[in-house]
Amino acid sequence: MAQPLTDNITLCVHCGDSCPEGHVVRNDLDFCCDGCAMVYELLSENGLDAYYQIGDSTPGISRRKSVRSVRYEYLDDAGVREKLLTFTDGRKSTITFSLPQIHCSSCIWLLENINRLDPGIYRSEVSFTRREASVTFDESKTTLRKVAELLDRIGYEPDLRLDSAERRQITPGDRDFYIKVGLAGFAFGNIMLFSLPEYLSGPAGLDAQFNHLFGYLNLIIAIPVFFYSASVFYRSAWAGLHQRQWNMDIAISIGIAAMFGRSTWEIISGYGVGYMDSFAMLVFFLLVGKLFQRKTFERLSFDRDYRSYFPLSIIVKKRDEEKSIPATSLETGDLIVLRHGELLPADSRLMSPETRVDYSFVTGESDEVPAVKGDLIYAGGRITGGSTELVVTKPVSQSYLTQLWNRGEFKTEKTDTIRSVTNRFSRYFSPVVLLIALTAALYWLPSSPATAINAFTAVLIIACPCALALSAPFTLGWVTGILGRNKFYVKNSDVIENMASSETIVFDKTGTLTFPMEARVRYLGTPLSDAVQEYLSAGLRQSTHPMSRAILRFLDHRGMHHPDFFEEVTGSGLRFRFGDDTYVVGSAGFVEGVLDQIPENRQGRSRSYISLNGKYLGFFEVNGSYRPGLKGLIERLRERYSLHLLSGDGPGEREALLPLFRDASRMHFEKNPEQKLEYVRDLSSHGHVLMIGDGLNDAGALRASSVGIAVTDNTGTFTPSSDAIMHASVLDKLDTFINFSRYGKTVIRISIALSILYNVIGLGYAVTGTLSPLICAIIMPVSSVTVIVFTTLATNLKARRMGLA
Repeated sequence: MAQPLTDNITLCVHCGDSCPEGHVVRNDLDFCCDGCAMVYELLSENGLDAYYQIGDSTPGISRRKSVRSVRYEYLDDAGVREKLLTFTDGRKSTITFSLPQIHCSSCIWLLENINRLDPGIYRSEVSFTRREASVTFDESKTTLRKVAELLDRIGYEPDLRLDSAERRQITPGDRDFYIKVGLAGFAFGNIMLFSLPEYLSGPAGLDAQFNHLFGYLNLIIAIPVFFYSASVFYRSAWAGLHQRQWNMDIAISIGIAAMFGRSTWEIISGYGVGYMDSFAMLVFFLLVGKLFQRKTFERLSFDRDYRSYFPLSIIVKKRDEEKSIPATSLETGDLIVLRHGELLPADSRLMSPETRVDYSFVTGESDEVPAVKGDLIYAGGRITGGSTELVVTKPVSQSYLTQLWNRGEFKTEKTDTIRSVTNRFSRYFSPVVLLIALTAALYWLPSSPATAINAFTAVLIIACPCALALSAPFTLGWVTGILGRNKFYVKNSDVIENMASSETIVFDKTGTLTFPMEARVRYLGTPLSDAVQEYLSAGLRQSTHPMSRAILRFLDHRGMHHPDFFEEVTGSGLRFRFGDDTYVVGSAGFVEGVLDQIPENRQGRSRSYISLNGKYLGFFEVNGSYRPGLKGLIERLRERYSLHLLSGDGPGEREALLPLFRDASRMHFEKNPEQKLEYVRDLSSHGHVLMIGDGLNDAGALRASSVGIAVTDNTGTFTPSSDAIMHASVLDKLDTFINFSRYGKTVIRISIALSILYNVIGLGYAVTGTLSPLICAIIMPVSSVTVIVFTTLATNLKARRMGLA
């Protein structure tokens, strides 16, 4: 219930604004307008009144401006919807709204629970740093227009722009913060100007009337700094107290209030001229430090989204010639070619007669959607219907693809020890600092009240856990970037810490340890006519599996026909049809009528068998060529880790690999995807497992491991189940990448130690009362700068010594 502040001022229960005369009262609750009352009732009726128990005491946004029914009418237009939606299959649609009003944890909680306000909404995921919400809804139960109206009705007016390039770079929240910094700087400069006569007056001092004049001028200028510029710290402090969590802004707010209160008392009582110049400079430098921290995190976020962390390549077709280029180089109008299992990096129009699309990367559901020529296929869809031609209709969005990769459906529970330690440290930091400040003040109070207030404010200001908060994200950000420049791309920075903790490494063989483009292939069986070879090549061309690519290279036929039907069964083989002829290529168990025709002593080799219309033709025997540097890599890893080998092929290469892995009991062949999954899951129950595969037949095993790394020669076929993507050309550097990750954890620990050392020394001086609050405000950002400089130099110099820079 709203609480009266005076006899005639009442705060709105929802938004906290003052209520005018004749304001709305419902069920003994006060509201500034009908809009706030409506939102409050809407949340209460749907069991969302916990919204008011999170973060700010009145976190709502004022609804004095009503939502007009026709305001979002244009969202019913099909052309507008097509431009705004990031995905739709006619039933389920997804859109990303820009919501500048997002400002606290309550906003995140409410927006991620709006499905309880509209049953047609599946889910909503909020990005606080971007002030965005990705909403997925059911077209049969609600509409884009209704979703937008709902957001506006509860106080989050969507910033809808048809041209994504026009999206504003500075949000209203950022603009407000910049104004606060500017106001504090302006006040600091002018208060210093009015304080000059006092500085230059000499031992005699100024006349009392001038002291009062300049003192009151300084007070007038300082008032907006205290109530507006410094409100950043008050809001954060209050949110922390409301959630029963101590944060550093609580101590800073007390210090600011103490200095402003002391200075105000001196000016009004005539006791002195106060410290308004120091107060204004203190707030200004504190805000500059917060701005610096904001920019640091924004830079890390920018690097994470727009640098080389999502390494898709794509085949572009021009004048009947195919060329592979980075997906980021795609332009609207490019004709692209995707094969079975490859990911579409940008919204495109289908040019092939038909195909099938798996949108599990976008929706979390594995249902395949049929598509015909002219249909719009959305970014994130995986082609499952063979080779497909499409025309790009929208530019590639790296941030959107990265966001999809980090979706909840593809996350697994991983360890996060360093962050948990820093969180526990930060939780107790502020109470301890406040206790030290009070103890110092009480110690000096009997002998020198001025020294007591000086020591009290100095302790509160100089203590800073900012460096502690920056240590892990900034170090891991650098490690992530350096690995990315070396063709090792991680889903997020948490992967670095999990990789550094690995104890066991499991290798998949085909496509991981072997190099399909240099495999030795031979054919045994009924001679294949040119026509059969042509059709076989055309069918194999639809697949990205290493054995398919090796056989295709062996046949050396263009095979430009497009099959009437194509299917690839993971871990088994291919089935495709041209006219009345049906081809089956794959394992012995997959090819009809083959098993009884294979000599017993020949089973278990790396083979792909062929049948045509149910008649056995023969088989391709593929002897993989091992990747360069493999022997040295395995020998180096064997010194520190427990190594295991999994393969879906026969044990024909056991003898060749045994000298490397040494232990035959850890080498397993003829394993299907489910068996690989169970094996890795069992290992993971006993420790941290790092799994390395090609992401084709081992996606489940990659996800079951502590860290799953997909190794690929073609980065268009990556799996979202993986935590990292490694280009096959750098496989021999795997041990270097792991060691660099372990070094990153060491850098974080040293950074934390530096932060603690800074606070111990700083607090040691602050309690003596000899440090002015102004000096403390200038010194406070030093710890953050020190950590950033240290992590930058440490990670980059180490990368250079390890050959990664």
